[in-house]
Amino acid sequence: MAAARSWLLVLVFLLLPAAARADFPDKGDAGAATLRQMKTADGTRDYLVQPIAGNGPFPVVVLLHGGTQDARQIWRQTSLPTLGRSEHFIVAAPDGIDRHWNDGRGSTIAGDAPSSADDIGFISSVIADVIARDHGDRNAVFIAGPSNGGFMAMHFACTAGRLLRAGANMISDLPADQAAGCKPGKALPWLSLNGTADPIVPFEGQPAGTTKRGQVQPALYSAAETFAFFADKAGCPRTETSERLPDLDRRDGSWVELRRRAPCAGGDQSLFYIVHDGGHITPGLRVGPLIGRIVGGANQDIDTGTVLWNFFRSTLH
Repeated sequence: MAAARSWLLVLVFLLLPAAARADFPDKGDAGAATLRQMKTADGTRDYLVQPIAGNGPFPVVVLLHGGTQDARQIWRQTSLPTLGRSEHFIVAAPDGIDRHWNDGRGSTIAGDAPSSADDIGFISSVIADVIARDHGDRNAVFIAGPSNGGFMAMHFACTAGRLLRAGANMISDLPADQAAGCKPGKALPWLSLNGTADPIVPFEGQPAGTTKRGQVQPALYSAAETFAFFADKAGCPRTETSERLPDLDRRDGSWVELRRRAPCAGGDQSLFYIVHDGGHITPGLRVGPLIGRIVGGANQDIDTGTVLWNFFRSTLH
């Protein structure tokens, strides 16, 4: 895969600071995570893991980094590792090849050839490894990621959803050409999180033939259509409720709406967090003014790791 990367996405994912509100849980310490390697058809590949002491079985959260990122960077940008220690769940963060996931869209970054990496197989192997070595609960495996990681989470759910209990996509939309072949194999409770002012993955979706950075892009469902698609797959009712969450930090220029469809199959729920006037950043991170002008504002009303774990935990019954 070619090494060329969009300067815009590099700025987005490599320069994001990990600082957040003081009342949010601490972000993860990548230096405290365990690095593992495994042989795959694509060569030796890495993943970070935070095991839990004891015999378990323990829930497993698979965290997928965004494009241009790696596992260490996403580890430092989320509170999931901190919550994992206190709530007793395992966090595993695989590394994509060349800082990118083969999420089924083909080439979406100028200069890159479409990836041929078997990321479905690799993530499946990581899940199996954690279950075998760390007493992971095969009936409580969750997946989530932002941007390219969110696209990969949806691709994995559509292809290997039988391995999951629930999933989440953030600042990403479902590619239209993947919808017809999406067969999770079971009802998966789902969480979507998107910003209405996202300049990279449009909240309203993307028509076929759109060109960015000289590269033709795939058609994308809107954020609302993406959520509706997975909520339908989860057996949720068509009606949904909506509430405006407390605007705890009015300085960030954004606010969060939570839409809910319930009860879904098995008594679960599916949730849609809409960050009004939010950009291509998961809530709870702080960014400087330069990055903010490029990718939109960073909401400080909710902590993304807390939102994810609260949702995943709600399915454990």
